Amino acid sequence: MDFDSNHLVLAVVVVVIIMLIRTLIKASKEINSSDKFPPSKNPRDRKNDDENSL
Repeated sequence: MDFDSNHLVLAVVVVVIIMLIRTLIKASKEINSSDKFPPSKNPRDRKNDDENSL
């Protein structure tokens, strides 16, 4: 199999996509585990949030 520049570009694109997916997964886990956006403890707030999401 000949290895030409098209294969090199394809390999680089695949590596970049994999790195982006891994970064998104790590970021989403970090956001979900942070206390920056704590869940509301007031049931009335939860009800209002549910109504607003419809």
